[in-house]
Amino acid sequence: MDLQNEVRIIVTVLGFVLFIAICVWAYSKSSKKNFDDAAQQPFLDDDLPSSGKQS
Repeated sequence: MDLQNEVRIIVTVLGFVLFIAICVWAYSKSSKKNFDDAAQQPFLDDDLPSSGKQS
């Protein structure tokens, strides 16, 4: 094998490992509270009445 193919293999394996790590992080129970808080953020400032006008 030449160097270019070895680099391609290494980059592919590292990309796959990074993808799996992100999936594990995203679906872990410790991240659930932060994601739930972020999902509710747009609704927290809903106390102000809308004027119907755009500025």
